[in-house]
Amino acid sequence: MFYIIFGTNFKKREASREKIHQALKTKKIDFDSLLEVPKISKENFSLLANYYGGASLFGEKVLINAEDLLTKEESREYIYKHLEDMTKSDNIFILDEPFALAATFQKLERELDKLDIKENIFDCRETLVKKDVEPFYLCELIEKRDKKNAWQEWKKLYLEWEDSEAQAIHGALWWKWKMMWSAYLDGDRNNFFRVYRLSSKEIRYSKRELEEFGKEISLMVMKANNGELDLMRSLEKFILKI
Repeated sequence: MFYIIFGTNFKKREASREKIHQALKTKKIDFDSLLEVPKISKENFSLLANYYGGASLFGEKVLINAEDLLTKEESREYIYKHLEDMTKSDNIFILDEPFALAATFQKLERELDKLDIKENIFDCRETLVKKDVEPFYLCELIEKRDKKNAWQEWKKLYLEWEDSEAQAIHGALWWKWKMMWSAYLDGDRNNFFRVYRLSSKEIRYSKRELEEFGKEISLMVMKANNGELDLMRSLEKFILKI
């Protein structure tokens, strides 16, 4: 069984996971009783092949969570090639793709439609209030550590959206961090402070800063949804620290 969650909208993502749980329940599968294996990434995607077959040694169905496989060509082509193997498996494959390109998502939709399971793909993309305003330029400024202009851009977004699209800004920021972290992992790890190249642009963050960056923005949305902080105010404070 194969399911895919696409996009960064937190509320839609949570709703999608609940729908997956309910879909499994109708098949008399208790999600909490599944044997969960370590998460699979684009660095070890070939491990998916270990789970196309039957249940575990003790008869449990296996839950396989995979993340960001569609953002890298090699792992993306692997998914296309073995999509049918996963859909026909008794085990449960959940592919989490917050940052895949829309064209990739559309191609996967067509492939799943051929297998008659298009309902197993969940579109969780952000819906922006104003099409002429978007948060990605802000993320580019953060990438370049241009605090002054990042602050000015954030004010423009806030004047347009106020607090209504904090999730959209957070999702774009999380996407940018993923791109920077991938650039670090693909580069020379021997230099503590180095220049990373992303789309011909240069940014400057140390490994420690990138780790703190990722930790802060991942905890930010969790605390916001628990009512512990205001997400838009936290984004503002983060921008002033870069």
